[in-house]
Amino acid sequence: MKKSISKYLYDYLGIAGSSICLIHCLATPVVMFVKTFYETKMEISSHEAIHYWDYLFLTICFIAVYFTTKEATSSKITIAFWSFFTLFASSILFEEDFKYLNLVGYFSSIALIITHLVNLRNCKKCHIKNSQLQS
Repeated sequence: MKKSISKYLYDYLGIAGSSICLIHCLATPVVMFVKTFYETKMEISSHEAIHYWDYLFLTICFIAVYFTTKEATSSKITIAFWSFFTLFASSILFEEDFKYLNLVGYFSSIALIITHLVNLRNCKKCHIKNSQLQS
């Protein structure tokens, strides 16, 4: 029972981290546009601070994927998690060089959220089946 609680915890952490990252990635261009619209000079320090947030989200997603896949019941879900995380990490690390990677980052963030939701559904189904078998 304790293992299933920790498995759910990391799924919820992954959903939260990916969702907040997605909101951050979608809101940042709007905030930067509004800021440059109202100010003539944009501070370099605020632009550099955005990258620290990216690395924080990358770390949260890695922890969530690592611990979720550690006890995953399906190899397909494990492959999906690591594939989408690799896409997500690549898009964050190389988005300065390739602008289209922003779209890849959005896609992989949404895909990580969906994969966590599918994993939660599968874990709950497995837990229900196991409890019915024990009864």
